[in-house]
Amino acid sequence: MEIGLYANTHGFSWRDEANIYLSHVDVEQMQPVRVAQLAEKAGFHSLWFPDHVSMPGASASAHTANVTGTRAYQERHNMMDAAVCMGAVAVSTTKIKLGTSCLIAPYRHPLSDARQFATIDQLSKGRLMLGVAAGWMAEEYASVGIDYAERNERTIECIEIYKHCWTDDVVSYRGKHYSFENLSMDPKPFQKPRPKIVFGGATPAGVKRAIQHCDGLYPLYLDPHGDPARYNNLQDIIRAEANRIGRDARQFHMLAAAGARVTDGNDAFSKAKPRRLCTGTPEQVLSDLERFAKAGYSMVVCMLTETEKGKLKDLEDQIRRFGEHIIPEAKKLKPAGEWLPIT
Repeated sequence: MEIGLYANTHGFSWRDEANIYLSHVDVEQMQPVRVAQLAEKAGFHSLWFPDHVSMPGASASAHTANVTGTRAYQERHNMMDAAVCMGAVAVSTTKIKLGTSCLIAPYRHPLSDARQFATIDQLSKGRLMLGVAAGWMAEEYASVGIDYAERNERTIECIEIYKHCWTDDVVSYRGKHYSFENLSMDPKPFQKPRPKIVFGGATPAGVKRAIQHCDGLYPLYLDPHGDPARYNNLQDIIRAEANRIGRDARQFHMLAAAGARVTDGNDAFSKAKPRRLCTGTPEQVLSDLERFAKAGYSMVVCMLTETEKGKLKDLEDQIRRFGEHIIPEAKKLKPAGEWLPIT
């Protein structure tokens, strides 16, 4: 199993017994290049950047990471742009892969995103992994002039356009929402035939879209007491849909995002009953990661939580502790199922 790191470019996270939250922090406390370099040194497989365009002052949209639907973001919230940060990280590191968690595809024209992320793949010499999702905030859709009801249709068209842009010598597309002909989109990405695309979703319809159009599935387990096996039924849907469309499920990735924190044995997190998912001593965190492996996941992207209300030094300490105590042992875990492991 590989371990990824959720970037802190939208702030630091903490959890109560039901929800996850993100704090508004100063830009000086984000330091994406420094965090990426520390994560690379610690042995993290990849660094995953969240995506929003704006943050509505008020929102009635249910946050998909929280079982209660409670809003995770604050009203005025510092958020650094994913693609810009990834470009800076690409030229400041050599090994760590770069992902989006997740790019909300319809917020921008797909030709623009195809260009930006092909550039990131070139700058990083082939380290891009593109996580794509349809999003959850109706107010943000309204702010960019896109009908929220169209989000799923548009997301699929965007994914198909990315693939055409990254592989076709002459790029043309005719869809319901996007249409163009005889375009150049060069240079192509460094990776051949193209970078991997994983779909952020955890519904029956969403996982069908994942196997139909993408290379993997990327659900969230950011709630405090999530069960790594809770989406096993969705894997059965993926298998059935793969069989229906004639696709080999053995070429499909399973990865997940989860909140995490490694502590000492006398810490409240290690003693808590029930204990929050992927928190506690190294042995306790690894026991939860083993549960993810048994559920078929070959990578867990860890959002390091409870970072003392936004102190960068605490995040840096967590990165080092993961590198010393978690990552080497997690690499020994073999995922169950027929899915293609992340490399």
